Order: sequence, then C-alpha cells, then structure tokens
Amino acid sequence: SGTFKDTTMFIPDRGLVICVNVRVLTAITGATSFGVGVAGDTTKFGNFLGVGVDSTNIGLIGPTAYYANTPIRITANGGNFTGGVIRTTMQYLRPRGPWTW
Repeated sequence: SGTFKDTTMFIPDRGLVICVNVRVLTAITGATSFGVGVAGDTTKFGNFLGVGVDSTNIGLIGPTAYYANTPIRITANGGNFTGGVIRTTMQYLRPRGPWTW
C-alpha cells in the first residue's frame, strides 16, 4: 500500500544492471499504472505499466553501474497502491576483483 514500495531484492553493490523485469501476478488496485526504477529515478526501467494480471515489462537499459546495494522502487501512478502482487527480476553483471592466493 502507499505511493511506492521498495523491493527486498536489491541491485548489488558494484553491480552493472542491464534489465529489470516485472510481471503482475495479482491485479494492482488503487493505482491506474505504475513505474519501475530506483529512488531518485523512479521510471528508469519503465513507466505507465499495466495493472492487470499478466501485464509485463522488460525494462532494458544501457548498462548502469551501482555502487551501493540499491532496492528496486515500484511507484504508483494515478493513486496509491491498495493491493496486488508484482514479481520482479533483474539481469546484471557483478565483476570480481583479483584473487589472493
């Protein structure tokens, strides 16, 4: 419920994000659409997305590096969230430093 929801899943520190995807599992109520992004850029991965069951979005972006654990933010448009379930996935690269033997 509310104007936005931050996911418990996060972009990892030093992650290079390529895509954040969403699928509506249970219809979203209260909002007429929603955006997917991060705090400070709430539509980075998509905006005005459908609230009906099985609505999907593949939020492909130019690779973007994050330097802190960063939750995905789902933001309501046209009202506040009052219900619904969204599945969120992401694709990213996370380089590793040199090994110490």
